[in-house]
Amino acid sequence: MHHRSQVTSRRRTRLVVCALTLALTLVVTACADTISGQATSGIPPLAPDAKLSIQGSTSGDFDRLAKNALTDIESFWQLNYPSISGGKSLSALKGRIYSVDDTAPAASAYDNSCISEAGIKIVEDNAFYCSLDDSIAYDRVGLIPKLAKQYGPYFVAAMFAHEFGHAVQARLGIMHEMSSIAKETQADCAAGAFTAWVMNFKSPHIRVTQAALDQVLVGYIQLRDPEPHSDSDSGTHGNGFDRVGAFATGINDGVQACFSDKWADRAFTERGYTSDTDYSQGGNQPMSQVLNPAPATPSGGGGGGLEPDLNQFWRSAAKSIGKEWVDVKIAQATHPPCATRPQTQFAYCPSDNTVYYSTALAQKAYQSGDFSLGTLLAYGWGLAVRSQLFDRSLDDSAALLGASCYTGAYAASVNVPASAARSDFSLSPSDMDEATTAVLAVVATNQALGERGTTGLTRITAFNKGYFGGLSAC
Repeated sequence: MHHRSQVTSRRRTRLVVCALTLALTLVVTACADTISGQATSGIPPLAPDAKLSIQGSTSGDFDRLAKNALTDIESFWQLNYPSISGGKSLSALKGRIYSVDDTAPAASAYDNSCISEAGIKIVEDNAFYCSLDDSIAYDRVGLIPKLAKQYGPYFVAAMFAHEFGHAVQARLGIMHEMSSIAKETQADCAAGAFTAWVMNFKSPHIRVTQAALDQVLVGYIQLRDPEPHSDSDSGTHGNGFDRVGAFATGINDGVQACFSDKWADRAFTERGYTSDTDYSQGGNQPMSQVLNPAPATPSGGGGGGLEPDLNQFWRSAAKSIGKEWVDVKIAQATHPPCATRPQTQFAYCPSDNTVYYSTALAQKAYQSGDFSLGTLLAYGWGLAVRSQLFDRSLDDSAALLGASCYTGAYAASVNVPASAARSDFSLSPSDMDEATTAVLAVVATNQALGERGTTGLTRITAFNKGYFGGLSAC
């Protein structure tokens, strides 16, 4: 987050290869599991391990997972490709699939045309689709297996589903007809569509639970561009918000939405830093400033916390529907006075119109960035909207999803260049990733608002609805 007075000129651009991009900074620790082989009532058992041929593969677990995932991904597209290709059948990959140890690559790795042309570094901590020979290659050591351990085995399946999405683009002849960010997020959407198929138990070799999927979504933030830059730059893959949103679109709406002619015109939020101060701080203000109830000063000399800006936003929104807004306050408390669960450290209490937070929870949220904490606070205002303006429930799934939608609408109002902000307050380029982290991994913890029958997928879907559709969509 930043204030208009801090802005000085800064433009940073970066060229990246066309491959899966993995950010090296992990925003939240997590773990996930997949359903293993035993069948339960109505669920088909897992098939024996696939026998897919992969150049350079070993007998290790990672290559076994790759074979199972890629086999099922191809099966998915054999079924679904005709629906987006005018009835044409999916053609098999012309090239091979390569398993590579980038620290000690076998000579056969250089049979891959992209590795042969660009060198082994192209596959380090990465996976990619190579259009030169219609192949897929991946690094079986290093970062990707670590992410699989942290976010669960299905993270690897989603990664391969993204790369196969590029193979689908190549077959449709659309790879060079859209921007880099549109191409990459379309592949994310394809991975989401495959995931919906897996969740419906159509995949012979792999499974994913809803709980595991929520952790995969957190992991998917790691596929963001390592440094924010313009969404029009060559090689841009998208920030975490753009990529998780595209993945969710695939789950919710399927391949028809992913490969619609409208995808190239999809709105994206990634942008580069324009302030030297903002860049050096990673877009973050001190936690004390986020929590400061004083309004921003034009000189940037202090204040500028979220409380006054949130009240300004909701005061205007209430007026637009002929209602009056009573400003909400924030207050520190180890345990909110209206909380019904002993572990609760965050709540909106309608009796005194106050959002309460504990210092410990605020510090935990702030670890992912200032607007991760800001997003948590905005949820409190979202609940206040339900209470003040509509007299609706505050403790069920409808309340949490409604607050998600309202928070998305608020985020959109401040995610603008500082020169176009409605006040002295606006978001930094990294803040939408911080918001995504909060929606997926902070607000529904037991210390905060709890899950209340929601999932990470339903919360981020509601957040996106508010962000792109505005308050009328909520």
